[in-house]
Amino acid sequence: MSRLRFALAAMAVIAGCSGRGDLQTSLESPSCRPASSDPASLNRVRELAGEYQLLLVASSGARPGASTGGSLVLAERDSVGVPFYGWTDIDLEAVGAHRLGDLSSTSPQAPGVLVLTTPGGSDPAMVRSVTLRFGSHANQADLLLFDGAYTALYVRWIERDAFGGEWASGVQGPEASGSFCAVRHGASE
Repeated sequence: MSRLRFALAAMAVIAGCSGRGDLQTSLESPSCRPASSDPASLNRVRELAGEYQLLLVASSGARPGASTGGSLVLAERDSVGVPFYGWTDIDLEAVGAHRLGDLSSTSPQAPGVLVLTTPGGSDPAMVRSVTLRFGSHANQADLLLFDGAYTALYVRWIERDAFGGEWASGVQGPEASGSFCAVRHGASE
């Protein structure tokens, strides 16, 4: 089953669930992460603008096996290394992750979600890593945090209508972690 088909199936389960308890017991798979990463696909990061259904599944921490879903919006931002900012309504606490301020903030100066990229090698057009950092406090434009709590999604693959990878949250190191996937609203196979 392709990654996109698997992610779409997971999102269909979320859409059909009426409550968090139903969501948790309806997901048969521990994650929607593919068996292997696809580093070359990270160069598609410029295609991520849009609205998504987001699913996080915890594999460690205080709530292993717990799941949470919600919406994610990514808007373009004209900045080197920070191509997008966005917002989400996901319940991070449901999977044992830290919440660092307003996740639904639409302010470009302190967004709920910030997409950070690291260039790869000698070619500045190549992308080595893509990270989504959660929380308006962590994403303030006029403040550079070196320590403290964090919640971040580490993208391992990007397809036309979906992306996914692993997430971690903690203070001095990972206290909770798992996998995630995001499927674009209206995605078709």
